[in-house]
Amino acid sequence: MTMTRRPHHLWNTLRGWALLPSGDGGTADRPVATAPVPRKPVLPARVTDLLLAGAALLLAVVTSVQNPHLGPGAPWVNLLLAVASALPLLARRRAPEAALAVALLAKVLQVSAFATPIAYYAEGAYRGPHSRRAVWASAGIGFVVVAPWDAGAWSSPRTVALWFSVNYVFSCLVPMLLGLYVGQRRAVVAGLVERAERAEREQRLVAEAAREQERRRIAGEMHDVVSHQVSLIVVHANALSAVAHDPAVTSAAAEIIQNAGRRALTELREMLGLLRNGPAGDAGDDDQRPVPGAAVDRINELADGSRAAGLPVTVLVEGAPQPLAEPVERAAHRVVQEALTNVHKHAPGATTRIRLAYERDGVRVGVVNGPAEGPGADPADGEPLLPSGGHGLIGLAERVRLAGGTIESGPTGDGGFRIDAALPTAAV
Repeated sequence: MTMTRRPHHLWNTLRGWALLPSGDGGTADRPVATAPVPRKPVLPARVTDLLLAGAALLLAVVTSVQNPHLGPGAPWVNLLLAVASALPLLARRRAPEAALAVALLAKVLQVSAFATPIAYYAEGAYRGPHSRRAVWASAGIGFVVVAPWDAGAWSSPRTVALWFSVNYVFSCLVPMLLGLYVGQRRAVVAGLVERAERAEREQRLVAEAAREQERRRIAGEMHDVVSHQVSLIVVHANALSAVAHDPAVTSAAAEIIQNAGRRALTELREMLGLLRNGPAGDAGDDDQRPVPGAAVDRINELADGSRAAGLPVTVLVEGAPQPLAEPVERAAHRVVQEALTNVHKHAPGATTRIRLAYERDGVRVGVVNGPAEGPGADPADGEPLLPSGGHGLIGLAERVRLAGGTIESGPTGDGGFRIDAALPTAAV
């Protein structure tokens, strides 16, 4: 069945589907499909039912008054039957078969022929989208019921053709087919509306999940960038009170604090630039190729900063340094950075060993520290020098997993703590 006119809201629906995201789940720079708004009917359903039932009732009454003996009984009985034949049309949407049965009975009894087209239209429009068999069965029943039972009528082909065209085709078949078309069209529109609304809900959930993931990523970057440098600043600032009598040591500590602050600001600017502008373009790919030993240099910088803060740190490199993909190198750097930050927070002064082992297809990063030895390590000393939010290891595990690696952490037998991460050479 072909619709000669395409409703405006259906066109909006099809355009919305064309703009839906693909299976990769991306949502950036893509319009969100909106559910089409079906056109409101000219009249409410109850008003339409009342008008149709009233029209059928009026025509039946007028016909019965003009032909009082057209029916099975006395004139007043025929009039009552004519009135009763129009009343079931009020329930034609909920019970189309009941309205059709009464209409066919009224047509057979010749008290009213006006309810039949309306009942057949209701059968096609409200039963058709759910059960086509029931609709065509009602058409067959109508053919048998309204057929002329007078044997003399079948002797004249003209009489048979007139009966078939007027009593069945125009009174039963055409209204039923029209109802089928309208009902099917209404079902298609409802399906399109439901599908567009479902797509809109799904896309809204995808967008919310993407925003939540982005918030977590930004929170992890902020924690990684700020936590380590600020921890060093706090440790050195706390040490200033103990060496205030020595100008040379005080000046060195102040310089370390300044350098840590500048480094934190630089990393924050780099992170914000990445968030605003996205990854570097193709023009900078040659300058960003992995360099062997870059991870070792970055980890040595972290170790030097912690040594300057009074933490005994040793770095052990095993195997020949290999070029690491940028996500892998960043993850290895963050593992050591988070481990050293936790040592400053929970075990100040503890001996710390960093192990970087290059293997054939990956690299292992391990950080082990002994029990706390510095001031503030014992809860009896009062409030810890550096507060802990408890989210560092969780974010670190997520970063390592995204880089394609695994991580294990936990206390050691002598009261220390260890972090061991296995990372691939190339990012997944």
